[in-house]
Amino acid sequence: MRSLGPLESAVMSLLWDADGALSVRQALDGLRDRDLAYTTVATVLENLHRKEWVERERLGRVWFYRPRVQPSEHAASQMREALAASNSPRATFLKFVDEISDDEAALLRELLAEATPPEER
Repeated sequence: MRSLGPLESAVMSLLWDADGALSVRQALDGLRDRDLAYTTVATVLENLHRKEWVERERLGRVWFYRPRVQPSEHAASQMREALAASNSPRATFLKFVDEISDDEAALLRELLAEATPPEER
């Protein structure tokens, strides 16, 4: 899964927050604070489709886009990229664990226990 640029991330956030599929015009309206051209948003959505981040459906003459990748998949991908970019995975994990809350640490321990086969526990 390829990482996203800043505008692609903004468009994906908009799609993730939407109740359904969005047209280019609807996406543009959701990004009105960025003062973008219609063609810019259309190009970003087409790029996201090509990268398989979104799926699209044509209704009449209008394409509607919806996320193909869920926010949790994107976040996990970012975490894997950060770990891969680290020259010391151990130090990176230690820093991460040091900064998470007690509830997050408990959840992480729970998930690790579930992922470990019983014979290895």
